[in-house]
Amino acid sequence: MFIPTLQGQTNDEQLDEWLSLAIARGIIGTYAQTELGHGTNLKNLETTATYDPKTEEFVINSPTITAAKWWPGALGKSSNYAVVVAQLYTQGVCHGPHPFIVQLRDLETHKPLKGAA
Repeated sequence: MFIPTLQGQTNDEQLDEWLSLAIARGIIGTYAQTELGHGTNLKNLETTATYDPKTEEFVINSPTITAAKWWPGALGKSSNYAVVVAQLYTQGVCHGPHPFIVQLRDLETHKPLKGAA
């Protein structure tokens, strides 16, 4: 699901950057949509991605145990990136579910990055 999501949900510039890495195995990706409490019900996903204009970053948060991503293949041991599906918030307004490419592990040591749990 990682590569098909890249192929279907990115613009040309993003596709050039990420697809070549994934195909060359420079990154190993997984798809993280399903949540413990919501399965694949996109409308009710609890994970949020809130845009912070000060840092120009998205802060991704799974605020409850039921928001925990569930069954993402290869996440536990192999993947160092994930497409995380989260409810996009900007200026307090929800724009529905969107995919985000998230680095999970250090590419040299393969240890989980701070905040990626």
